[in-house]
Amino acid sequence: MAVRIRQATFDDAEFLAWAMVSASRADLSRGLYHYKSFLIAEVADQRAAALCGCETDNAWEIVGDAMANVQRDLGWTEADAAASHLRVAPIWAACMPPDIGADFTIENVATRPEYRRRGLVLALIDEILCAASGRGCKLAQITTYMGNRAAQSAYEKSGFQVLDEKRCTEVEKILGVPGFIRLTRGLRID
Repeated sequence: MAVRIRQATFDDAEFLAWAMVSASRADLSRGLYHYKSFLIAEVADQRAAALCGCETDNAWEIVGDAMANVQRDLGWTEADAAASHLRVAPIWAACMPPDIGADFTIENVATRPEYRRRGLVLALIDEILCAASGRGCKLAQITTYMGNRAAQSAYEKSGFQVLDEKRCTEVEKILGVPGFIRLTRGLRID
């Protein structure tokens, strides 16, 4: 199996949308990042897996700006944006683990079902962390739903170790999972 890892482009938007939805759902039935933050694994010229990796400095400000731009482009009114904020604010406020000083984060990891268990996530993580190390990042983190053993196992194979977990009744009410688990990995500085 020949795998090629490459930087995402604008033409990958549809696949990246699938990856973000799939990653947010994990193995659940329900569940904005710039395409330049994504890497894609292709198998036989088919998009098979993707992940997003970015430095955490000003990350929430950047995500907020991106969300505002998307909402504007979709024609959302101020009332639409306010309603969205009311739906997600309890989760962000109560459910996200506290800051630990990680300067790099990986998110939106997803592999199409027919390409799973082929080491694509391991290859993507290795590539993105190599780039992060080259930029001087020292500590990477990744978060997944508690109970998502497949994701946790893949991250542990990539050298991540469980740091903590954050239980959240809001997430459990909405998604049926008790909360999040965070894994971290120190990075070599080249």
